[in-house]
Amino acid sequence: MPHALRFRLSDRFTSVRPALWALGVLGFALLAGCGSSTQQATSTSSAAPSSAPSPPIAAPDQTLANGKAIFQTGRDLQGTAIAAQPPALMPNCAACHRADGSGGMHLPGGAVSADLRHHALVTVQKSPYTIALLERAISKGVDNTGQPLNVVMPRWRMSQSDLHAVAQYVFTQLK
Repeated sequence: MPHALRFRLSDRFTSVRPALWALGVLGFALLAGCGSSTQQATSTSSAAPSSAPSPPIAAPDQTLANGKAIFQTGRDLQGTAIAAQPPALMPNCAACHRADGSGGMHLPGGAVSADLRHHALVTVQKSPYTIALLERAISKGVDNTGQPLNVVMPRWRMSQSDLHAVAQYVFTQLK
């Protein structure tokens, strides 16, 4: 198949890199507290309160719920539509990659939607996806090896917290 028609994320991967996967999970754990939320962190220690207010912390459940909403509906939990450039053929991720992430849908130009389940993104990859690499694929259309994805894959435009939420949802919830 010509390079321009390659769309599957799992075509060229054959081994597992558990250390990279663990690093991705660790990165998510560290970044989970960086998202936006209306909740404020509260302190239970008896130490004197600091003069600076506590930054908002996104609860992991809220992050995953937002990622699921974006993946399935093309809108975040606040109802903001996620745009794409060029305009997407379908209104959301699940329309091409299926609700379970299994992909396999035949698209224009001979492209086939990628399997986004963990096994396909990590286990069978020579260079496994991480959350950061998945974010890059979603927003810039570049795969885990630095190659451009097929032009059928939209370059989604969203806030960094929404991008992280949908990548986190795909990476951890699509089995």
